[in-house]
Amino acid sequence: MENPSFFHLLTFLYIGFAKLSNNEIPLAQEMSIKRKIAEWLDLSYRNVDQYEMIMRESLQWFNTIEEDKQKEHLLIIAKQIATTDTIDEIVVKKILSEVRDISVSTGVFEQSEKVLHDELAKTMGINIVTIDDHCEPLENLTKKTEEIEEAVAKKNKSIGFRYGNTELNEKVSSAKAKSKSKSKKSK
Repeated sequence: MENPSFFHLLTFLYIGFAKLSNNEIPLAQEMSIKRKIAEWLDLSYRNVDQYEMIMRESLQWFNTIEEDKQKEHLLIIAKQIATTDTIDEIVVKKILSEVRDISVSTGVFEQSEKVLHDELAKTMGINIVTIDDHCEPLENLTKKTEEIEEAVAKKNKSIGFRYGNTELNEKVSSAKAKSKSKSKKSK
């Protein structure tokens, strides 16, 4: 695309990120991208045509790039956005935050998305790491959840903060009963 606007670059970045990290653009991510660009454009009835044109042209632009060169081109666009004179570090961090928002719009921040996000961040000159190198995928999530719940229950029981602890209640109840009986006798 010749002389793309900032909004074209941004839309290209968001579309490219969603497409390259998932091999497709899930509906939730598509809707998230549209909302983000609408916010950037301060979408109103006056600029709906501009919004639709930017979305359409950016998608067409991304789709015209050969598949094996899309990532390279995405990183070039990320660098171009970050080095634009009117864009400062705060705006770059906002863009990366929106990239994460787009990722989690499906309900999960996938490892492939984290890897691409971190690569974009590095290219844009921001030191943000989201990759979970030390974490292995959970094979049996329900089993892990049950183990965690058991450990929490054990810990709470051993501390004595468990509501309804019968031993504690019996001691408190008998102490209260004794003090009540003493106060009735003294009256």
